[in-house]
Amino acid sequence: MQPVRKGYLIGLAAALSVWALSASQALSGAPGIDYARLSVLTPPGPAEPPPEAFQKIPRLIHARHRIARGEDIRAIASRYGTDVRSLQSTNRNEFIFLSKGGYIRVHNGRGLLHEVTVDGETLDGIARRFKSKDSELQAFKIGIVKDNGLPPSALLVSHKFKKGDRLQIPGVYINLDAYRLPFNGRGVRISSSFGMRYHPILKRRIFHNGCDIPMPIGTPVYPSRSGAVIFSGWKEGYGNAVELRHKDGSITRYGHLSKVLVAVGAKVQKSKNMLGRVGSSGLSTGPHLHFEILTPSGRSINPMKKIGKR
Repeated sequence: MQPVRKGYLIGLAAALSVWALSASQALSGAPGIDYARLSVLTPPGPAEPPPEAFQKIPRLIHARHRIARGEDIRAIASRYGTDVRSLQSTNRNEFIFLSKGGYIRVHNGRGLLHEVTVDGETLDGIARRFKSKDSELQAFKIGIVKDNGLPPSALLVSHKFKKGDRLQIPGVYINLDAYRLPFNGRGVRISSSFGMRYHPILKRRIFHNGCDIPMPIGTPVYPSRSGAVIFSGWKEGYGNAVELRHKDGSITRYGHLSKVLVAVGAKVQKSKNMLGRVGSSGLSTGPHLHFEILTPSGRSINPMKKIGKR
């Protein structure tokens, strides 16, 4: 038996469609359906199975979920019979923001739903990649086989998967270390977005490499991601500023601070160690934080598009 794929969901939808047609005929007195003679061309049911099916069907199923207005990740996880960390790990996204009309991959398992990206990937290879240092390889493989309904023979031979197959990795969650807003427990308003803008002090159009977030003077500023302090002090137009380098080589910059509270070389944790306080130092017209993200190559990117992601 192969792991759950798109064909399984189509089959489920088709079965639901047939059930509905059979019930309709029974109510109208029409003869029942001869299931043995059904064509494979039976029209499928809904493109997305109802969330209730995910909680009632004992085996692993997955699908794309279209985000509705006002939905949050906890409610979505509950509807599909899984937990928040499983959906975050599967989608590589903390889902701090959810956009109406967007899609996320949902499933009814607990842990990471791994997508095979190369034909011929083996069960052994996948198990070795995701098992913890403390777990025993064979026991971990048994758990994968059981959760995915694979045949016992998968433990005896080099079981291979096809590109596009999805496999539940039970109990495995990814530490995303995703970007967060640099203010704990506060909503934010963007007064000046990333991109071209008219500079209020220089009186000309220039490119804005980050985003400006107005906050009262003295508001605590925290790391957007964990990292090491590589700059702390006065930085020309940025005023009092702090820069952090992260594990992947990217850099976050926090400008216009009234006070800096960390020194170069310090290791800081996101949302935990205070970097400084909001101010209006440097080229600034009022109290706000200039928040900037640079790639390992030094290219500035839109910070708000990275919140909740790596």
